[in-house]
Amino acid sequence: MLAELEGDTAAARAGFEHVLSASDAPPPLAARAALHLAQMETRAGKNPRHALDLVARATTLAPGDAAVAEGVAQVEADVVAASGAGDIRGPKLGTPLPGVDAKVADAFSAADQALVRVHAIRPRQRLDVWAKEDATEDVAAKYRAIAEHGGLARIAATYRIGSLYHDLALGLLFELPPGLAPSVAGELRRTLRTRALAYLKKAATSYEECLAAPKLPEAELWQLAAETDLRSARDVLGAEER
Repeated sequence: MLAELEGDTAAARAGFEHVLSASDAPPPLAARAALHLAQMETRAGKNPRHALDLVARATTLAPGDAAVAEGVAQVEADVVAASGAGDIRGPKLGTPLPGVDAKVADAFSAADQALVRVHAIRPRQRLDVWAKEDATEDVAAKYRAIAEHGGLARIAATYRIGSLYHDLALGLLFELPPGLAPSVAGELRRTLRTRALAYLKKAATSYEECLAAPKLPEAELWQLAAETDLRSARDVLGAEER
C-alpha cells in the first residue's frame, strides 16, 4: 500500500500479487489485495475483464466484509462508466451484439439512435415534459420488440429500457423548464416527483429482468451495467421510502 501511495505501481502490483498468491494469507487480507489490484486495472483502463475477475475473487474471499463490498461496487461502477459514451448510460453506442441476427442488430442500432434523440430533449416549457415522456415510451416499445427475440438481444434491450426510464426519472426530478413562477414550479415539481419515482420503479423492474436472463459471456457488460444501475435506482427509492 505504501508503494501504491508513493506512485510505484510496479512495486505495488508485485506486493499485492504476492499477498494474493500466498497460501497462508488471511482471506480478508487477500481480498483487499485482490481489490487493490482491480482498482489498479480500472485506473490503467486496459483490462476491465481482469478487474471484474479480481473483484469476484475479493467477494469470494471476504463475503461479509462491508469495506470490501463497497470497494467492489465502486470498481464495478468504474468499469461500467468506462464502457459508456459521454453521458449515455451503460455500454456505448455501437457495442457489438455477437450472434444476434443482422436484422435484429440493425433494429437495435436504430433504437439506440432514437435513444440519443430522447436523451437530448431538454424541457423548455411544460409541454416538453410530457413530450419527453411520450418519446421515451416510443423508444422503449422499440426495445421491447427487440427483446422478444431472446438471448443477448433481450438482455441488451431490457437494459436499455431500464436506462431510458432511469434517465427520464432523473430528468423529471431535476430538469424543470426555466422561467416558471415559483408557485407553478412548486406544483409541477410535486407532480413530477410522483411520476419520476414511478418511472424509477419501472427502471428497476427492467434491470431486474435483464439480470434474471441466463448468464452469457457476451452479455457480461450489459448485466454488470444493469446491476450497477439497479443499485443506484434502489438507493434513491430507498431514500424516498425513509
